[in-house]
Amino acid sequence: MPRGVVKWFDPSEEVGVITWGDGEPDAVVYSSAVQPCCRARSLTATEAVVLDVITDSHGVFAANVRRAGSCC
Repeated sequence: MPRGVVKWFDPSEEVGVITWGDGEPDAVVYSSAVQPCCRARSLTATEAVVLDVITDSHGVFAANVRRAGSCC
C-alpha cells in the first residue's frame, strides 16, 4: 500500500487531496474513503496516511485511507 501526505482536506465539503508518490498525480480523497478507526472520517493537512490508489477515466482517487501508525 502506498503512503502519502494530506495536502488539504475540507471537512465541510468532505473532500481533499493526498500527495502519494514522486511524480505521481495527486489523489482526490472523499471522507467516505477514510477508515474511521480511531477518530472521525476527517483528515488534517500534513497528516501521514496509508492508502489504496484507484485510477479511472475520471482521475486518481484514494481508497481505504488509514492514518499511518493508526490503531487499526
